[in-house]
Amino acid sequence: MKKKIVAVLIFLMIITNTYAGWYECFSYKGKIDKYPISLSFQIKDGYFGEKKKKDLNLIGVYKYDNYNNPIRLEGTIDFKKNKVLLYEISNGKYTATFEFEFSKEKCEGVWTNLSTNKKLPLELTNSSILIDQIEENKFCNIEILQAASLAEFYFVGVYSKKENHDKAQMDRLKIISKKDNTVFQVIDFSKIETLTGNVITIIFDNVEVFDPKKKEFIVWNDVGRMGGYLTITFNVKTNKFKLDPNPTIDGPN
Repeated sequence: MKKKIVAVLIFLMIITNTYAGWYECFSYKGKIDKYPISLSFQIKDGYFGEKKKKDLNLIGVYKYDNYNNPIRLEGTIDFKKNKVLLYEISNGKYTATFEFEFSKEKCEGVWTNLSTNKKLPLELTNSSILIDQIEENKFCNIEILQAASLAEFYFVGVYSKKENHDKAQMDRLKIISKKDNTVFQVIDFSKIETLTGNVITIIFDNVEVFDPKKKEFIVWNDVGRMGGYLTITFNVKTNKFKLDPNPTIDGPN
């Protein structure tokens, strides 16, 4: 697992204000030309402490809805000009850009292939907003695409927040077939005493694949002083995923 990254994130958890969450996320449905996509990004000044990316303030993920392989995004939002520039990342390199005017409703812009400079029209319609930095905010059934996936499945976390609670939480995890977008299984976290899906400061990274061949993965959980995780494994005999309800503490108790 990403021990070094987690260590940095935990350090940031300690030094940042703890009375409210850190998620400010905007999700969209739309098209690149004729190709349907789902796209989500999170606003975070300082790009989570990485010095070489100090000028970036967005991180996100998107997928083509006919293929369903999540693709990482990072970029900037210029609040004065209300402009968004997102870079598509593949194998550690920027391969395309999304440029559009930010709106909480509808966005129009251009997608550009950086290898060929081919430009395609971009249309986005907001599907949900998740902001847990304000204690008064409350919401439920907000779906957030996760960056990690398996060969056959991708993951969507279903989030909620109660009024005057300080963090959003993942109530359920949808395991969805890449082949046809049908829900294969839903993992319910309602009986877990500690909150799930809000430990990692990048909301799209709260699911992490541990063993892709065995279809084993973890979901980060707010257990112990610095967080831990729940383990989910695949049972070949039952053809189902199974949740271990006992969180593993990743650090001191």
